[in-house]
Amino acid sequence: MRRAVLRLGEWLGLTAWLLGIRRSVALDGLRRAFPALAEAERRRIARAAYVQLGRSLAEIALPMSADELSRSVRFEGWDRYQAALAEGHGVVFAVYHFGNFELLSREGARRGMKLAIIVRNLGDAFSRWLFRNRMRSGVRHLPDRGSSRDALAFLREGGVLAVAVDQNMRPKRGVFVDFFGDKACTTPAAAVFALRAGAPLMSVFPFRQPDGTHLVRMLGPYTTALSGHAAVVDLTQQVTRALEEQVRVHPDHWFWVHRRWKTRPPLAEPEGGMRGSAG
Repeated sequence: MRRAVLRLGEWLGLTAWLLGIRRSVALDGLRRAFPALAEAERRRIARAAYVQLGRSLAEIALPMSADELSRSVRFEGWDRYQAALAEGHGVVFAVYHFGNFELLSREGARRGMKLAIIVRNLGDAFSRWLFRNRMRSGVRHLPDRGSSRDALAFLREGGVLAVAVDQNMRPKRGVFVDFFGDKACTTPAAAVFALRAGAPLMSVFPFRQPDGTHLVRMLGPYTTALSGHAAVVDLTQQVTRALEEQVRVHPDHWFWVHRRWKTRPPLAEPEGGMRGSAG
């Protein structure tokens, strides 16, 4: 039964690719990230990413016992995370739409991780279903607006705060950092919370293994010698660079159907401070 559901998920992902659902968005992102690759290779990666995403959705739909979960997800760098947590200020995780994050959060909670995720309440049926499943595993949700005080209190209580840092942001809510050689407007929230709480900032990446299990690599903590806004930008750049490094190795694991570079930096003023004008 389990194998059939996973194959169904892969088939649904492939069907979405064949139907062209956000296919142009995925291919545009791959052209930005891998301009030297042949178009046929970029299409192969995109197709594999759709299949991987479909399988991940099928995995989270399947009920799993605690034993099945522990066999399916293992961690590399758990001791690094425990050392960071032992500092007593909580831990901030920069997380990404990479691999199967949902299983990562479930197994982390099963292991006793006190986890809260900053979320955007989209209100659709799938998001409501996903949120209910997370909360059943003991994961707490905090809204992406107006929850700074709760998030900082959670960290001071020794919690782990997860913040997705790989989605396009509006200019007023993001900072521009380099991502595959282009400027990407990125949330500074992970860096801001880590700096304000004195919490170590780490990143986590779940990789699908050939046997179908998942290896979660925990990287960091990331540090900076800068202060103020410069420190925020520096840390945001570091966690973004970590994603780029992992995507280069496993490009089929990332969520290419998102318009990551949608927000563009403001145009620099010409020398002398005056913009050209027509007529």
